[in-house]
Amino acid sequence: MLYSYNWLKEYVDNLPPAHELAERLTMSGAEVEGVAASGPAIKDVFTAEVLSVAQHPNADRLSLCEVNTGKEKLSIVCGAKNMVPGDKVALAVIGAELHGGVKIKKSKIRGVESHGMMCSEVELGIKESSDGIMLLPKDAPLGVLLNEYLNLNDYILNVNVTPNRADLLSVVGLAREASVITGAGLKLKDVKPVDGGALVETIISVTIADGAPCRRYSARVITGVKVAPTPEYIRKRLEASGVRAVNNVVDATNYVMLETGQPLHAFDLDKIQERKINVRLAVTGETIDTLDGHTRKLDPDMLVIADADNPVAIAGVMGAKFSEVGAQTENIIIESAWFEPASVRRTSKRLGLTSESSYRFERGVDVEGVVKAIDRVAAMIAETCGGQVAKGVVDVYPVRFKPADITFRIKKALSLLGVGAELRDNECLEILTRLGITSRKVSEGFFTVTPPSFRHDIKNESDIIEEVARVRGYDKIPCGAPVAPLASSASAERGVNGIRDKIREILVNAGFFEVMNLSFVSPAAFESSGFKREDAVKILNPLSEENSVMRASLAPSLLENLRYNLDRKNEEVRIFEIAPVFMRGEKLPAEKWICAGLIYGARNGLAWNTPKDWADFYDVKGAMERVIEGVGAQGFETSAKGSALMHPGKSAAFEINGEAIAVLGETHPDIQERFGLKRPAYIFELDMDALGANLGAGKKYSALARFPESSRDVAFLIDKDAAYGDIFSAIIKIDTKLIESAEVFDVYYGENIPAGKKSVALRVTYRSKDKTLTYDEVSALHAKVGAELTGRFGAELRV
Repeated sequence: MLYSYNWLKEYVDNLPPAHELAERLTMSGAEVEGVAASGPAIKDVFTAEVLSVAQHPNADRLSLCEVNTGKEKLSIVCGAKNMVPGDKVALAVIGAELHGGVKIKKSKIRGVESHGMMCSEVELGIKESSDGIMLLPKDAPLGVLLNEYLNLNDYILNVNVTPNRADLLSVVGLAREASVITGAGLKLKDVKPVDGGALVETIISVTIADGAPCRRYSARVITGVKVAPTPEYIRKRLEASGVRAVNNVVDATNYVMLETGQPLHAFDLDKIQERKINVRLAVTGETIDTLDGHTRKLDPDMLVIADADNPVAIAGVMGAKFSEVGAQTENIIIESAWFEPASVRRTSKRLGLTSESSYRFERGVDVEGVVKAIDRVAAMIAETCGGQVAKGVVDVYPVRFKPADITFRIKKALSLLGVGAELRDNECLEILTRLGITSRKVSEGFFTVTPPSFRHDIKNESDIIEEVARVRGYDKIPCGAPVAPLASSASAERGVNGIRDKIREILVNAGFFEVMNLSFVSPAAFESSGFKREDAVKILNPLSEENSVMRASLAPSLLENLRYNLDRKNEEVRIFEIAPVFMRGEKLPAEKWICAGLIYGARNGLAWNTPKDWADFYDVKGAMERVIEGVGAQGFETSAKGSALMHPGKSAAFEINGEAIAVLGETHPDIQERFGLKRPAYIFELDMDALGANLGAGKKYSALARFPESSRDVAFLIDKDAAYGDIFSAIIKIDTKLIESAEVFDVYYGENIPAGKKSVALRVTYRSKDKTLTYDEVSALHAKVGAELTGRFGAELRV
């Protein structure tokens, strides 16, 4: 938020210079992101007095004036006619610089020397138009720089207000903070309008419906106002704060909002049906044309301000177009209220509509400041717009604010802050008093403290201690080594984050590049992953239809990355992504972490000394095996499964204890056609949650074998669809201690092989850890292998 330093000075005595103030605010937790100089760029312009005005001897339309700066008397030629002897003016002496870079030089005008220039507001950059030179008050001192006299030099502080410090979203709020931090005196204004005439209750009525998320609603009426352009000082302050000027009524509400932090709204009284204000929830199907020119459909849980017939504002967000204050408005209602922050935030997000008001209401305003703000703005409107403020204020406040007491222990503060005995009771209490927190001593070292209504972020003892720490100065907390030793935890390394880091390291080392995509996809991309559209987690306020649901698979995003690269002639792609996916749950969406990868193009790149060898299924299978083995998973098996994105005959799944942890394979022909791929891409998706749940105790190492192995080959005919994983598992289980491995070294389809069959050749390795196996022992084991193949799989052994 932007704050005028000069505006702050109206509320704080002896405020430090702007840059020093910014530093001290930042060190206390209110981060000032920048300090920018503001005001007209003028130099060497002084206050002066006109001593005489005479006709120029050589020009009918010029005057020759004698002007006193307090130090010297100068002869000035002037074209304006609105000054008389005794007037105080702004005099630019020789060498002065004016708005727009104009430099004043000694000159001769129609034969008479002029030693400076009496300036208008336009020439000084103060106003956009003027009727002559600028006339200062009669009591203006002589010889004072105009910047200092009119307080034209200003600084704009850009403060990053954290969401919990809603009390800082106003000039008064930051002034209060500056007073606390610097110890300077705070000057708060309690302005009340001069009201009279009819009682406000006889003009309007206000009701808050049961169940409406509105704790307090106040209203005032002003009749006979004259809507006109805003006074210059108000317009400049609004613009310096980043708010556009509209008219004197609307700008008064914005001015007081910036000043106090309380959003306000003005309605045209004559457009409010039956002059009734009803704070209620919207009716199903109800719509409203808001001030930004859009028609918005309201949901039944949205709070509105309505008259006898229709909504006239979305509570806390924006008013209706038809009830706005315009040039013809004569009578107005001013609204000041406290709306439930969660209600305003929900409505604002759902409608995609934010405003200065909603920004403040979402964070919470001071419920006890509602009437103070409406009194302040009523007085300002009466001053700048004329009119009569009706007597009294309608204030519907069903449940009064009751501040919560908090127990504060000095010993607890010392313990949390680690300041030993350096922090005294009286120092703590003095800080709390500066913060507006009242305190009552219960016993030695025990106090009951009560935070003010504008500090609703203070809820417990830790919050009180934090306030003491930041006001006292974080730099006064002594540095020291932590009590607990910091050590790497094996369980942390094997946790979710540890697995992610390890997988990332493995894939990068394997030549993959990591990508990051949005978690939003189109409904079509969601369905292409094999899910039903009704199972998608839909986004309430999507940026577009292409980003309207949360993705349940990372593969479609990787395919889009592939298409992006191919369009730019990059045809060797190895990429992966680690991110969560989302599915509809019973109450909240279900989320799980996935690692997905894609391989496309030449296996080893294209070079003159390597053959053009394209990546295939076994590249993605090898990458997946490297990942699973690299994180320490053991006992995984392969099954002939895949996903909707994969070719049904060229995909597989890795399983541990019957649970699928990964799917991989060649992209489905339809996918290849949709993305315009010249050749297949190969993808994998690894369920990191399932993998983490099936990790063993880590890698185990064994000594090198002391005794030799013995290998035997076996060839057989078997059904074409028989899975190697099933064959491997069956052979190993015959004797897990003596059968070391079984490897396929030949597969043959074709001539002399019956239809529906394939010829497979295995090499089985036998070894004992305790002795050298004899020929007869190996032969007996090999015979069992043959029997298992024929008995379980119906294989026909080939001799």
